[in-house]
Amino acid sequence: MSLKAYILINTQIGKTAEVARNLSEMPEVRHLDIIMGPYDIIAEVETESHDALSHIVMHKMQTIDAIRHTMTCPVVKLDEAI
Repeated sequence: MSLKAYILINTQIGKTAEVARNLSEMPEVRHLDIIMGPYDIIAEVETESHDALSHIVMHKMQTIDAIRHTMTCPVVKLDEAI
């Protein structure tokens, strides 16, 4: 079973497009949008586990120099259909 999460990303001023290009090359990133507000990018990520998600965020995303801050929001699956 896969794990889906949304990663909210804050970038250095003027670096959002560059970061988006880097993120789009990661196979775990299924979709991303550049947004307005306290965060600059929202990325939809899919992995096999929480450990894999942690690895991607800490070792792939947060090592991009222009990324200042991330917030990881795993999707919760409820028993009830939504």
